[in-house]
Amino acid sequence: MNESLATAQADFAAALNDPSPDAVPDGFSGAAARRFRVYRNNVRVALIEALAAAYPAVLRIVGEPFFHRMAGVYAAEEPSRRRTLNLYGENFADFVAGFAPARDLPYLADVARLERAVLEARHAADAPALDPGAAAALGPGLSSARLKPHPTTRLVKSEYPVAEIWHANAADAPTADDLVLTAGAAGALVSRPALSVSVEALAPGRCAFAETLLDGGDLAAAHAAAASLEEDFDVIPAFRDLLTAGVFAGVASKPGDGG
Repeated sequence: MNESLATAQADFAAALNDPSPDAVPDGFSGAAARRFRVYRNNVRVALIEALAAAYPAVLRIVGEPFFHRMAGVYAAEEPSRRRTLNLYGENFADFVAGFAPARDLPYLADVARLERAVLEARHAADAPALDPGAAAALGPGLSSARLKPHPTTRLVKSEYPVAEIWHANAADAPTADDLVLTAGAAGALVSRPALSVSVEALAPGRCAFAETLLDGGDLAAAHAAAASLEEDFDVIPAFRDLLTAGVFAGVASKPGDGG
């Protein structure tokens, strides 16, 4: 690429992302300037629409006017750097956390993090889930085996019931007037071993149990982590439910493998 072309492209990109409505690339005037402004507006509308599609629960919580203003500020600060808008908005949750007009909704950023996890799970690579029979075949060695997370699995931790908030704000969900939004440690497990994405609310003990296993800990360590939060934690149904949800893709290492 010659220097003049590179300079022209950089100038075009700078004008495209300039917040001033009158900004145009050098040398653009008259009809060219008008067409550029139309193009820039279409780009920003496309970015806002991509965010609305990726974060529908956030949109429903705050309403369209607020969401479009918030998304517009984000789009101006974070232009798309990919050839597709399918995964646009990677750090939108962090932006929401620092967006002053949203400070009265302290759970909103975590809802956005959960929606990002759902989006990533939806687009993650396909892979077979660990068969419960294969896990059972490890016998006593299962307690010290390390399991490989499924590529679609995500765990979102929060001080708010984000899974319940997400479900309550699904497109076809009725208004949940009895939803409790007070702070209290909670988790949301996202999985998609087949075609549909599943979001499950996790109590603190189960959240610690799943987090330890997904971070490479063995079953004994996961049980200990959960039991530190719930004295009577029952490991058997907790592990069975994770297997049923398809959150593992296989055994990463078995006892004696040196893993």
